[in-house]
Amino acid sequence: MKVLALNVGSSSLKAVVRSEASTPPLLSVLAERIGSKGSVLRIAGEDSTVPLGGRMHDAVEAVGQILAERGLTPSAVAHRVVHGGPDHFQPSVVDGRHLSDIVAVAQLAPLHMPAALETLELSRRIWPGATQVACFDTGYHHDLPETSTRLPVPAELAQLGIRRYGFHGLSVKSVLMARPDVADAVVAHLGSGCSVTAVGPDRLPRHTTMSFTPNSGMMSSTRCGDIDPEIVLFLMEHHRFTAERLRLMLDQQSGLYGVSAGRLDMRDLLHADDHESRLAVDMFVSSAAMAVASCATTLDEWRWLVFTGGVGEHAASVRNRICDRLRLADVEVIVVAADEERVMDDMTRNLMGSGRPTPLAKPEA
Repeated sequence: MKVLALNVGSSSLKAVVRSEASTPPLLSVLAERIGSKGSVLRIAGEDSTVPLGGRMHDAVEAVGQILAERGLTPSAVAHRVVHGGPDHFQPSVVDGRHLSDIVAVAQLAPLHMPAALETLELSRRIWPGATQVACFDTGYHHDLPETSTRLPVPAELAQLGIRRYGFHGLSVKSVLMARPDVADAVVAHLGSGCSVTAVGPDRLPRHTTMSFTPNSGMMSSTRCGDIDPEIVLFLMEHHRFTAERLRLMLDQQSGLYGVSAGRLDMRDLLHADDHESRLAVDMFVSSAAMAVASCATTLDEWRWLVFTGGVGEHAASVRNRICDRLRLADVEVIVVAADEERVMDDMTRNLMGSGRPTPLAKPEA
């Protein structure tokens, strides 16, 4: 059974086709910098690149054309869906109810959900015979303890669903799948979006920095992360900012982008030599180190610090600066490549085969 995993990020699309679980991909495609100048698509193992238009739609159609040219027709398409809301945390075949529920929470992840929904609809047209499966990024964090999910707000708000959901769960699961020995760990997913998660001795989550929406926790490429809520109220009450304008600024024009006057890719910032770029990197390092430290306090024993995600895997200078700030002594630091697509493939095969996702293995003794 061929499974196509479509991993929609805030500025990227990864597409991976496998014929069997946990085997090397038949095809792996990466589209980067979607929505920015220089957006290109690369096929793993090949030197050429394909220029793209400025939309996620263009990237998905390009993937469809590449698969058709190579005679690859998936039986199932697995979709990364960032927010499952209060009701969806297990991988699920997408039907009308699931789709309407996903639409209902789309505003809670505005950088990802519209593109995910567009990709879902387009996928159904490109591969009409394939089963469409939603794999929720919030799923792993469903097992967070109440001390983490409950936010310090009145019960009235908690009853409205105001709680910590947590994100990048597929990335954390991919780390644990790749390294069965890792537990009592802090996993730092540093990419276009950034979050940090504490993993206990049972390999279940203890805490995670992202909360009700992905625009929380540490700063990211375009997202501000945690800020004083009075800032939002001040801007609305005294400067007539609308919710729409604030959402645009805090989700798409803040973070590295906001501090560096328009740069959002860590590769560009590390090669730049102006004050704003240096300040953005300095702030990112501080934000990441504080996020790691805060998650570590929820562990009874801290044994591992895992870096993953594009920045976490490839920006050694950033990793080293974060570790220097933490003054680590007895913690082993490793880098594990995120493979969310493998997790999505595994979830989809198990859902279609048994109706149950594969549980994570306990750590090796």
